[in-house]
Amino acid sequence: MTSEYEYSGDVMDVLGQLFEAGATALDGSTGSRPPVDDIRQILTSAETVATNKLPDGEFRSTLLDGCERALANLDERAFDSAAVRCREMAREVDTRR
Repeated sequence: MTSEYEYSGDVMDVLGQLFEAGATALDGSTGSRPPVDDIRQILTSAETVATNKLPDGEFRSTLLDGCERALANLDERAFDSAAVRCREMAREVDTRR
């Protein structure tokens, strides 16, 4: 089983930055439509990194599920929920460092 100490620091940095960028983009759009295409691209990039760089397991599954749910929130125009998901995933990455 992979322990938290076996995750690449670079991979964790990238994932953390992507999730923070998604949350920030969603938070920064108060009163206006967020840049949905940009946020979708951020979340898709995070999915790709998690799929290609993390070993199979609970952590990877948690992040992929979170990305899927955040993308669904975007489709539903539930931008606050998508921001919450992004922040949750950023915290999850931070706890694994």
